[in-house]
Amino acid sequence: MARPEDRYTDLLRHLAAPTNLDPAGLVASLREVERLHSFGHVTAAQLEDARQAYAETIEREPAQGPPRAPEIPPDERT
Repeated sequence: MARPEDRYTDLLRHLAAPTNLDPAGLVASLREVERLHSFGHVTAAQLEDARQAYAETIEREPAQGPPRAPEIPPDERT
């Protein structure tokens, strides 16, 4: 079984530079880092680094993010 440090490193690499279009997999990687943090295997700083890597990936490649609801034109809002 992989050590938590090795698993974290692999997850961080995936969050920072995903190799294929897989938004669900990217979120699963972030959730895994959060789980490792909850068990005390990674620090708060490492968790924040993972969240930042995820945010930067989504900013750089919006298709990697969650699906977005279509924008409602202002004149159709109630």
